Amino acid sequence: MIKANSSAPVFPKSAAGPTVPSNAAGGNRHAAGTKEGKAKRGSAQVMLTLVAQTAPALAQAGMIWYVVCQGRWILLLLLLPSLTGTLAMVLLSLLRMHRRSSSAPPAGAQSAYGTVSDRASLSTTTENETLQDLAKLASDPGPQLESRLLESGPSGSQGPPWQGIVHAWLAASGTSAPAVIGIRPDLGPLVIDLPRDGPHALVAGTTGSGKSVFLQTWCLALAASQPPDRLNLVLLDFKGGAGFGLLARLPHTVGCVTNLDLERAVRALNGLQRELERRQRLVARAGVEDTARMADPPARLVVVIDEFQALRQLLPDYLDRLTSLASQGRSLGMNLVACTQQTMGQVSAQMRANMNLGICLRVRDPLQSRELLGSSCATAIDPACPGLGFLEQGRGLQAFRTCPAADPQALVGQIIKASRFCGSRPPAPLFSPPLPEHDPACGQVLWQSGQPQVPLGHMDDGVLLHLYRLPLKGHTALIGPRGRGKSTLLALLARSLLTLMKPGARPEPGFDLRITRRTGHGYSSREFPGTVPSPPHGRQDGSRALIWILDDAQDLLDPLCQDPLAPLLQEALGQEAATVILAVDTASALRRPERFSRRLVFPCGERGADLAAGIPADQLATLPTRPSAIPGRCLVLEAGLAIPLQVFSLAVKQTNP
Repeated sequence: MIKANSSAPVFPKSAAGPTVPSNAAGGNRHAAGTKEGKAKRGSAQVMLTLVAQTAPALAQAGMIWYVVCQGRWILLLLLLPSLTGTLAMVLLSLLRMHRRSSSAPPAGAQSAYGTVSDRASLSTTTENETLQDLAKLASDPGPQLESRLLESGPSGSQGPPWQGIVHAWLAASGTSAPAVIGIRPDLGPLVIDLPRDGPHALVAGTTGSGKSVFLQTWCLALAASQPPDRLNLVLLDFKGGAGFGLLARLPHTVGCVTNLDLERAVRALNGLQRELERRQRLVARAGVEDTARMADPPARLVVVIDEFQALRQLLPDYLDRLTSLASQGRSLGMNLVACTQQTMGQVSAQMRANMNLGICLRVRDPLQSRELLGSSCATAIDPACPGLGFLEQGRGLQAFRTCPAADPQALVGQIIKASRFCGSRPPAPLFSPPLPEHDPACGQVLWQSGQPQVPLGHMDDGVLLHLYRLPLKGHTALIGPRGRGKSTLLALLARSLLTLMKPGARPEPGFDLRITRRTGHGYSSREFPGTVPSPPHGRQDGSRALIWILDDAQDLLDPLCQDPLAPLLQEALGQEAATVILAVDTASALRRPERFSRRLVFPCGERGADLAAGIPADQLATLPTRPSAIPGRCLVLEAGLAIPLQVFSLAVKQTNP
């Protein structure tokens, strides 16, 4: 929690103090001249307001006269409400000016802050105190972040920083996240407890004012005060990754993206929305209003965005995710820290209303400083002293100076060492990179209900990647033109099943395997009988189940095909105990697509053909620009879903059955 001074958060007086006019009469004449000038400006504003509001009324009255002369009564009904509203605005303005003139205090009258000259004196005193506060902070950079970690360690401890970090983690509270990030004018530490002082923060500052260093110091202080199982970080760096590249190594970081990879940034924002919904379900299931009241609450999630205005420009359609986080994140243990060069017009009113904590480093525009702090004091910061700034959280301004780490890379190493010492498990990533174009990884065959599930690649649900295992139950069709990876997928499947057919394999397969390929003179097949009968999955005659893999099967599906395998294929497609995995060039070659409960469609790049193959239009719009240029990229169409899949590439020499 931010520790406020006992006195009002204004800046110390200068040695000379405020200047007091020696001639009181001269000061009165100056005040009278100022009042007269203000009165003239006020009269001019009144006249301009009346002209601006009366002119539309005159124009509308003329249009009504013309409409009456022409006898167009329908247009008259449309114009009367507009004229009535304009006249109402004019009357309302006259009433407001009358109230202001009747309630204006007489010259020299006292107010809550004294006379006009008293308020001017108070403003001058505050400005002088502001300048002296800045001068004091500029002359004393304060202690470095590492020294704060040693102070938080055991009494008399002179060990390495990681020991102090472990001690801070053991003493951490689950409902707060204090972080020492700088010093105040009285040289005391500036402590920000985001859950209590925020819950969200808006940081502003021009280029070179020290925003990135401030954010880096804040994240390091949070990581040094909270263990990874209580606090996680999501870093969105839209200035090329220069600011958060080091922080990505922290054990607390569950996601780090930059503006150089917008596809991954979209996944991050979708992941935040999914996490928000997951926590809503957790709170509802626990029957509480806040995650802090849960018996086992999820780790606090702090989302830090550098250069928010760049995110807004590059991904305007995804800002609703951040707006939802700002409005609902407090009770769900999610906090937002948005940093930008320009706050005016960049942060929506709905998001700004939930950001109680305002931090402003040096800015050039007084309006920007007033919009965030209610004062233009941030324009007085010396450009030669980055890290100086002001904090406003509803209890008055407070000047501060950031105290960065002397060696951030070494400090990250100490935090990693503390995590290893405590045996902390790395948190699950909030999102993953997109599907790779080449995936050499491979998984093991999983047995479920006596049937093998063969790993074929990784699926992408839009946020995370999942290993996809093909269940060998029901028929599967691979649809796509030549050269897209269908044969590779079938070879991968055949190799996995042949491994199960080897003598001594456990568990032993209860099925027969048939592999059919096209040759120059038709089709050739090879049979691999199983070793154990499978009554539950076999036919009534006691024979084992059949798994049939066919490549280039479009000719065999033709009703006029004379190949001896054609009737056998039709028979297998009608049997419940058989599993057929075949590849065809087009969806029309299936003849009866309802017999295939699962289809893997390889996009060809032609929209009409891809739609005809079964790819939904909305899913087709989210695919890469040239999905047909990525071998092995397909979509799994099953149970009404269409999920992208990247098939494993064969890293070793294929088995030639």
